[in-house]
Amino acid sequence: MLERPRNIDGSDYGSESEPPIREESMSEERPWGLWPELRSWPVPVQIGAGALALAMIGTSFALPELVGHGDVDESDWPDGELPAAEGAIAAEAESGGSPGSDESAPDGVEPYGGDPLWSTELGTDGGTVVHLDQGALFLTDEGLRLEDGGERVWEHPVEEFGPEVGVADEVVVVSVSIDSLFEDEDYEWPGREDTVALDLETGEEVWRDQDASFVSVYSDAVLMTECTGEQDGNIGDCILYARDPQNLATLWSTPTYASAQAVGGGTWTGEPVPDPLLIESYPNGHEDRTVTAYEDGNALASVQTHDGSFVAGDTLVFYDDYDDNPADECTATLTGYGLRGGERLWQIEAETAKTEDLVSCGGLATVRPRDGMLPLTIGGEAALVDLATGETAWTAPEAGRAVGLGPGADVLAVAVEGETDNLVAYDVESGDELWTATASIGASTRTSAVGSTLWVHGSASMWGWSDYGVVAYNLETGEGLALPGSAKEFRPGQIVTVLDDIDRTTLSAWPADLWG
Repeated sequence: MLERPRNIDGSDYGSESEPPIREESMSEERPWGLWPELRSWPVPVQIGAGALALAMIGTSFALPELVGHGDVDESDWPDGELPAAEGAIAAEAESGGSPGSDESAPDGVEPYGGDPLWSTELGTDGGTVVHLDQGALFLTDEGLRLEDGGERVWEHPVEEFGPEVGVADEVVVVSVSIDSLFEDEDYEWPGREDTVALDLETGEEVWRDQDASFVSVYSDAVLMTECTGEQDGNIGDCILYARDPQNLATLWSTPTYASAQAVGGGTWTGEPVPDPLLIESYPNGHEDRTVTAYEDGNALASVQTHDGSFVAGDTLVFYDDYDDNPADECTATLTGYGLRGGERLWQIEAETAKTEDLVSCGGLATVRPRDGMLPLTIGGEAALVDLATGETAWTAPEAGRAVGLGPGADVLAVAVEGETDNLVAYDVESGDELWTATASIGASTRTSAVGSTLWVHGSASMWGWSDYGVVAYNLETGEGLALPGSAKEFRPGQIVTVLDDIDRTTLSAWPADLWG
């Protein structure tokens, strides 16, 4: 069976010092990216977003034809031959890049020499896979299927895009929208989900529900909202249920607003319901979003906001790191509320980086605190902020941008100006410089600290991580190791990478803490 889930930094799940955090802009939690957010919008907005996405995709195919091929010099090509490509592809793969990418590992970074925990080839349509005792569970455009030893054991069709899928002990729960946005003119907000539990051994149906909306699947509960009244801002129009994944028995329930769902949603890799649990609801449509923290079904605090959110100890933290105007500097606002009571405790303004072309701003490098501390950039200096008070607890001796924090909040990694030695680590207690390394860290680069490993895994985009290169640094020594491909998602104890070739996609899982 799946091992006990752990936080992204390797600590026990549910630890007060290291609470589980979900970064909304990252695709690590759910393989289908921003679909849970998109489907929470009103129908006209969803259709408009879909049309815009299709236009963007169409433009990407048309652009090469529009700009022509004038940049290609064919004068040195042998008659009847094309330049060899196999060597270039192999070299990029060895250097930690990906076929079709110009990225390579930074100076001083070696390829990781260990074998992956597992590696699985998918078809050209892509998808994702999780490995269980029962076999490999695939989710692709063809649907959901279980394979054992390369043989197909069972399959289950999934006709809707972006299903919610979760493995819970002996069952896998699949939830898809019943009401088609483009075919059913009687669609009513917030819609309904067709949720079915399948026996992992046989694929046979265990139970089915078609009354709930906004389903989130965890290893120990299925969260679903059942609405009876109209969405008019009244508590009690809907009931949020936590139900047993094995038999659909009610574990607890609470009245809530319409269209309530778990912040970040569940994952299909065996994580339990977070404690406390953050629920977002839309009392009067998408423009009115409220986040409520629950503990065993009891509401602790409720805040109206559109910001990202996470819990650190007894503080409910909201952050807005979207800044589209670099002319007046790039900033991110963070606000802390009491987890029990919801009183506002503090508000601070941190800095984010400008892109190289100076036309936009990046986001926060990380929103993963350790021991109640969050690495931020304040006044041009890398700092540690105590999330209980909002006060700066420590500042690096040299100017730079905070990008990662070691276990016990004892080592702070800082990005500084320069093409080499641009990643510096400081001992928080003494202020001494521990090591320097060369890293590829842009304005929107995301980082994740897992145990003693600092992952630098590319910039986030609407379609997931958009650039190639996955590099790990030892927070104690500065040693750097690169993985092939690009980052897809983090799972308990694992980082999953994707390597795209012309006719296949390969997913591989690696230890999340290479030096743990």
